Amino acid sequence: MPIVSEISPIKPLILKRKRVAVYARVSLVTDQLLHSLSAQVSYYSSLIKNNPEWKFVGVYADAGITGTSTKKRDEFNRLISDCENGLIDLILVKSISRFARDTVTTLKVTRHLKELGIDVYFEREKIHSMSDEGELMLTLLASFAQEESRSISQNITWKIKKKFKQGIPNGHKAPLGYIWDGEMFRIVPEQEKIVREIYERYLAGESAYNIAKELKLVESTVKYILSSFVYTGTMILQKSFTTEEHKRRENKGELTRYAVEEMFEPIITQDEYERVQIIRKQRAEIRANKNPQYGPFSGMLKCEICGCSMSRRRTKYGIKLVCNTRERKGKSVCCSKPIYEEELKKDFCKAFKLDEFDEKYLKDHVSLVTIGLDGIYFKLRQGKTRQITRTYKKGYGAFSGKIKCGCCGSYLKSDTWNIGQKGKRVKTKIWNCRSCKLKRLYDSEFRKALIETTKEKNVDSYFLQYIENAVVYEDHIEINHKNGERKVWERE
Repeated sequence: MPIVSEISPIKPLILKRKRVAVYARVSLVTDQLLHSLSAQVSYYSSLIKNNPEWKFVGVYADAGITGTSTKKRDEFNRLISDCENGLIDLILVKSISRFARDTVTTLKVTRHLKELGIDVYFEREKIHSMSDEGELMLTLLASFAQEESRSISQNITWKIKKKFKQGIPNGHKAPLGYIWDGEMFRIVPEQEKIVREIYERYLAGESAYNIAKELKLVESTVKYILSSFVYTGTMILQKSFTTEEHKRRENKGELTRYAVEEMFEPIITQDEYERVQIIRKQRAEIRANKNPQYGPFSGMLKCEICGCSMSRRRTKYGIKLVCNTRERKGKSVCCSKPIYEEELKKDFCKAFKLDEFDEKYLKDHVSLVTIGLDGIYFKLRQGKTRQITRTYKKGYGAFSGKIKCGCCGSYLKSDTWNIGQKGKRVKTKIWNCRSCKLKRLYDSEFRKALIETTKEKNVDSYFLQYIENAVVYEDHIEINHKNGERKVWERE
């Protein structure tokens, strides 16, 4: 009788392909070096794709970034983050100097990657960081790369200092008011008027903040103009220097400074400049003697829109918390909305189910408060985040600058009128066009229009998040959404 035996199927062995990434870097943004970077990217991309045992992950390339530090190397840091998240098995680099010009950084990063089981291959030196001899060779060659970098840096510094002694600036970037004509900095008449106005108004008693606001400049620009000696016609060279730790420092006498006359056509006199410096010093001393007014949320606030910190401002309506970017650069740069301190306290109590605001409870439990257009986010000290929908203080903020008159195109302004019979008048918020005779719009009427067209109760937050603007006519209101949708509400 035939004997039958079972033969199990043999599963083919599937080899797992290595996930390979490329890191490339050039320190300067020039046509030649960018071409070199492009060539590196093209070469390694092709190399990986033609190897059947490798799987191409991507190219991480930094352009115009020094290799002596990793802080500003966004692509390098993204590469390390992806490695930590288990997305890469092997990294290809042209040379050690392209990876880092600092021995400590090279060894620290490669050791960290080695612990994660990730190999780094340096093609020029033919070194695998995972090999036994890899670390010894890396130490020696990285040291050479670091010394080469230091030598290049010293040569550049020496050349710049030599130019300074000859009265030649390191570049010809012109400050506001001037243009470089190949021989000297010449005055630009339109810009000269701005510089003159800044000095005249400051000497007349105005603050740098008010001047910047009215001239639509950044406050730091106005302060720079007021402190810059070049407007007297004399240029100061070597006003700052770079330390061995690659940090920029103001030269306060550590190194020789050089005064070059007739490099600039003067806009102001020496006397005007010195008077301005005296006023700046006096104002700085007065500010230093003031007792700072800290609030319960001081040092904890961040704007969700731009990520900047927020400052405390006292107004006739109460203490307002404002994004520093919006205040200094305007709402075109940051469209965040200020929040009143009392409003934030109430939202905090609501988020944590407290009957009344408790500052100690806030400090003990919350490390950061992020203010958004439609929400407030309380980051807890144990790492979690508690979110609450933002409720605006009635009558402020949410609709300002977004309600337009359909007759003349002007934006409606908010106002408070006493409306009703004599003796029974009630303060009522209205929106009014100051350029034509459009029928006034009651705030309550506008809110009703939003509620009925959007079916949302918290119309302030919804308006900021989803609505582009509203156009008011005599008989109807058009509500235009950011996604292009338009709704019409008939006025009462």
